Amino acid sequence: MPRQNRDVIFGRGKLTCAILPELRDSDSPLSSREIAQSIVVLRGDDAKDRKYVSDPVKRVSKALQRDEGNVRYATDDRGNQVWARRTR
Repeated sequence: MPRQNRDVIFGRGKLTCAILPELRDSDSPLSSREIAQSIVVLRGDDAKDRKYVSDPVKRVSKALQRDEGNVRYATDDRGNQVWARRTR
């Protein structure tokens, strides 16, 4: 079965470069959805389009899971995973 074509939204390493300033500028931890929505807005796209934003949410979550040295995660009061920049 052939692979599905995927939309290339971010080049190699560009997503992480977009995520880290969002976490640095935030006063509180952010969810993957909040990070993805702010990045989508920066690109000039509609952050209210839930179908469009669902793919970047997954990509943000995966990118943050791979970048354990710079970020940490916690759980909010609803049990959702939230991310913050690791302080040195």
